[in-house]
Amino acid sequence: MKKNIFFAFILTVFLVACTNAEELQTTPTLDATRLKETAISLVIADLTKTQAAIPTRTPTSTSTSTPIPTIDRTRPPIFTPTGEISCNKAKAGNPIDITISDDTVMDPGKAFSKTWRLENIGSCTWTRLYSVVFFSGNSLGARYTHSLQQPVEPGQMVDITVDMVAPNEIGLFQSNWMLSDSGGELFGIGPHGDAPFWVRIEVVRMMESSPTPTPSTTPAPVIQVAGSTALGNDDQLDLDRGMLNPESENEADLLYHYRPGNAPLHRLSPINGARWAAVGTTAPNLTACRQAGLSSDSLNFDEIPFGTYFCYQTSKSLYGWFYIEGFGDGKLTINFLTWATP
Repeated sequence: MKKNIFFAFILTVFLVACTNAEELQTTPTLDATRLKETAISLVIADLTKTQAAIPTRTPTSTSTSTPIPTIDRTRPPIFTPTGEISCNKAKAGNPIDITISDDTVMDPGKAFSKTWRLENIGSCTWTRLYSVVFFSGNSLGARYTHSLQQPVEPGQMVDITVDMVAPNEIGLFQSNWMLSDSGGELFGIGPHGDAPFWVRIEVVRMMESSPTPTPSTTPAPVIQVAGSTALGNDDQLDLDRGMLNPESENEADLLYHYRPGNAPLHRLSPINGARWAAVGTTAPNLTACRQAGLSSDSLNFDEIPFGTYFCYQTSKSLYGWFYIEGFGDGKLTINFLTWATP
């Protein structure tokens, strides 16, 4: 029984295998080359039909281009405004020192003439009512005011001469001067026309030739600055340089107040750390001023203490002395001397 079943199964499998083999032999085989040629032919045919269906159009220009205008980039001319020229303004000549150059060495008491060369660069003529006036420092024995000898037109130069005398003291001395118009307004040189011009000399005592010179054990102190100035109400004085109303208030050492009708009439105040003290009616030396009991108290007075000497120490710690010479036209005149040695 089992053998019959096995033979029947084998027969069935054989019959199925033969049937499939016949079917495989009857199925046509596709040629790849022919398939590719057939596909390309169909695509070309479809493309030809499509191109034939699209009408051919001639392109027509629909707009006309307009040229862009060229922008003018030429820069307009630059006009420089013309500044107004000051009426009174001076310029240093070339050279300004015709005689007595800076730091000229001189004997004590020697007379000399200082000549400056200035140019009128203002818009006004310097008439004979104009003058050169002492401004600050040491006047060196010169008159305070010297009228011009001839008119000076704008653009012209003038030589101005002032007669002076070297002090009897040893030291370096500077005398500052400015120009004054007919109304008393001061002007000078520099970028703003407000700087003074000056003469500076060094006074030395010439040693006589001697085979056995005697050495000096105590050299004379060097003078920093000495001179005379007139103080008006609220004027300040820099005693280190002898400069009236310096540009920086921090450089001033002395302030003067004058109040007519009020008590006290006059007040001298030390400022910026300066100190002073009254020492008598004779000029003190450096040692005496160093030993004086200096204070920062103001000096208040109704009557002028003419001829009284005051020792002082400036804001830069230099010693010196001043005394009140006189009072007139609302101005207090003092003489002063500052030593260069602190």
